[in-house]
Amino acid sequence: MKKFITVCLFIIWQLCAYCQPICNVTKYDEDTGMAQWRVTQMVQDKNGMIWFATWNGIDRFDGYDFVNFKPRAGDGSDMLSDRIRDLRMDSDGYIYCKTEKDWFLFDTKTGRFKKANDRITAKFNTSSEGRSTTGAIDLDVFYTDRYGTQWIIRQDGTLLYVAGGAMQQYPLETPLPAVRFYMPDNQGNLWLTSQQGVIKLSFSRLPITPFPQVKPTAIGSLFLDKAQRYWITTKGDDATVRLFDKDNHLLGYLTPQGKLTSTYTSFTAPIYCIMQASDGTYWLGSKPGGLFRLFEDKQTGGFHVQQIEGLVGQDVYSIKEDAQGRIWVATMGSGIFCVCDKDAKIPSKIIGFIGKKGYPKMAENMVRYLHITADNILMAATTEGLLVAQIPSEKDITKMSFILHMKDPMRASSLSSNATMDILEDGKHRFFIGTESGGVCRILTEDIMAEQLEFAHYNKQNGLNSDIALALKEMGSQLLIVGSNQIMTLDVDHDQFGFFDMNFFGRSCRFSEVRPLELPDGRWLFGLQDGAFTVGAGMMHKSNYVPPIVLTGIDKQGKGIEYTVSHLKTIRLLPHERSLTISFSALDYADPSSIAYAFKMESDEEWNYIGRNHSASFADLKPGTYQLQIRSTNSDGVWVDNVMTVEIIVEPTFLESALGRILITLLVLSIIAGIIYTYLYIRRIKQQQNETLKAYLALINSVEEKETNETFTDDKDQQQNEETAIEPHAPHLSADDEAFMARVMSFVESNISNEDANVIDMATAAATSKSGLNRKMKSLVGLTPADFLREARIKRACMLLATTDISVADIAYKCGFTDPKYFGKCFKSSIGKSPSDYRLQ
Repeated sequence: MKKFITVCLFIIWQLCAYCQPICNVTKYDEDTGMAQWRVTQMVQDKNGMIWFATWNGIDRFDGYDFVNFKPRAGDGSDMLSDRIRDLRMDSDGYIYCKTEKDWFLFDTKTGRFKKANDRITAKFNTSSEGRSTTGAIDLDVFYTDRYGTQWIIRQDGTLLYVAGGAMQQYPLETPLPAVRFYMPDNQGNLWLTSQQGVIKLSFSRLPITPFPQVKPTAIGSLFLDKAQRYWITTKGDDATVRLFDKDNHLLGYLTPQGKLTSTYTSFTAPIYCIMQASDGTYWLGSKPGGLFRLFEDKQTGGFHVQQIEGLVGQDVYSIKEDAQGRIWVATMGSGIFCVCDKDAKIPSKIIGFIGKKGYPKMAENMVRYLHITADNILMAATTEGLLVAQIPSEKDITKMSFILHMKDPMRASSLSSNATMDILEDGKHRFFIGTESGGVCRILTEDIMAEQLEFAHYNKQNGLNSDIALALKEMGSQLLIVGSNQIMTLDVDHDQFGFFDMNFFGRSCRFSEVRPLELPDGRWLFGLQDGAFTVGAGMMHKSNYVPPIVLTGIDKQGKGIEYTVSHLKTIRLLPHERSLTISFSALDYADPSSIAYAFKMESDEEWNYIGRNHSASFADLKPGTYQLQIRSTNSDGVWVDNVMTVEIIVEPTFLESALGRILITLLVLSIIAGIIYTYLYIRRIKQQQNETLKAYLALINSVEEKETNETFTDDKDQQQNEETAIEPHAPHLSADDEAFMARVMSFVESNISNEDANVIDMATAAATSKSGLNRKMKSLVGLTPADFLREARIKRACMLLATTDISVADIAYKCGFTDPKYFGKCFKSSIGKSPSDYRLQ
């Protein structure tokens, strides 16, 4: 029975067409954002946006959102009805719509309606000019897609297509509604209007063919041997090993005894890797069966199976042969082994490296993949980083020194993830490392035996569609990257990315961790978690459609979205507008949800990849002119040359303008000048007050000396002293101020020893009030009257201490102090020394 099932599967596989027609049906109505489900007409403008005439105004569609336009109260439009009966676009790209009888020009720059002139009205009323749709009431619709497939939409809602000269019915979940008008867009999608809204038909081809397999189990390995036969193994309980010739004929299932049988049969253990050695023998790694060696029996067409003993670990994930013919084995949990005597009848010299001096200590010792370069350098992808070691040419390999390269949080150019999955050396001898969660790393360091390697990263931040890279394979000039649910492409030379997902494969896929295999007939074979499929030769390519990018909305400073912006090339922000959100759309209607975007300012070196988000926000923009560049993929995920540039001009406030900055500079300089002037003025006043104070205090002492000389000298000496006496210098004062100070000085001279003298008496003597005296004294000498009297007494005390032998206590009494201790405190506060120290000095 199993043999019969297998044969049937292969017959069906051979009958399947490689490129089955696909039609994706999308319905649009009020539930998806339309203003009204009753759509009467549609056109596509020169930018590529599609407009729909509804009974609730006209809708603009950019692939993501519907924006409704209709006359509003107070906007000056004399269009009284929102029911749009017809929609046209003239040769200049202007859109016209018709209500019950009248035609109106719709201004896409303002969003307003204006009554059309008589010439336009007459032209549209008598012809179908400007209409891009075709009527289909009570008629079948015939359409040929871009692949050459002819489709027929019947009025009963069935969808047919012609393949191989025969007409076949396309399976639909629900029949299509009766078509009123249909319109192909610039991309080849077909739009239909009906009594139930709008239907979009997007056409493609299913490029894959499911590979026949009895059980939906995961693929363990894919391998092409030297005879151009290919091997397919499965995991789990299935554990099959199938062998096909180059013409895709099943040679058989490999039995545990090495025979090939057409009957579904499991092998001893699930095989995870296959390698054909230089002597023609096959080495198979299994989990958990360990290592097997197969010798081909030319006579029987089968194999002799030998299980190799001596491995500590039984989970073998990768096998490679070095230049000396030694077999290297990677295990999950027991590190790396080397079979040094592969030519022996029973290999026994098997060396493990855990615990060896040159082998790093690792927590898990899980090695997924091995690669050996032409220079005999061993590279190992482990769950803890990338291992690199030079394989010695001599027989003793136990002294090998391994270098473990890991993710370094302090070095951006280090490995992006320690969980490495695969290692690929391309035709230009560049090395790529696939990681479990860090995308793909390319080794930039020329010497891969260097103690520290530099890596370039390819991940979601710079264009890769996913950070999961389970396996790598070279396909022409591109790198195939197996993700968990997609196949990605990387063109390193041109820095281009692409991806193939469920939209391309026509089904949801979960890929296994095996490298894709190019079959002898040019098809590609991919392993899944539930089987495998092939892609026809030449079908691993994407659409080259270049969707134009248009602006769809602008929000300045959070004031609300402006929708009539598709014509703008320059956006101007007023001085008070510093935040901006721009919405845009790449007009690819096949599958807008798959389009990715990136933007940058012209001065930026790198693009900002924003995934499926089709808007960009900017806050706190400084005054100036910016050049914003926006690019996208098409719906197939191919980055195309469709860069749109938008100029953003941020107007400065008055203070940010050149004149404003000059005025601010002048103001600041004026303030600084004012501060300096004030400081110098106060300093000059203080200096004048100080000079005045010193002069009048000196005058007091000169008077005292004069009196003393008059007491102790005769008349002749007195006359000589008067002739040689020098009057103290005083700053120039006004006559009133001199008269005032003369009265004050007269009082001070008369009461310098009078302990009862006070400010009130001084004010009376100076012919002013107490407050007037206080204000005047501060203005002229910088001291209050009381402080001036005290300073005068201290200066008198200084003169007496320096010129007489009078005791300190007597001097205190003589200078108007009633307490010698208080005199000493005041003296030290003013002079900085005690009276006794001053006399000694």
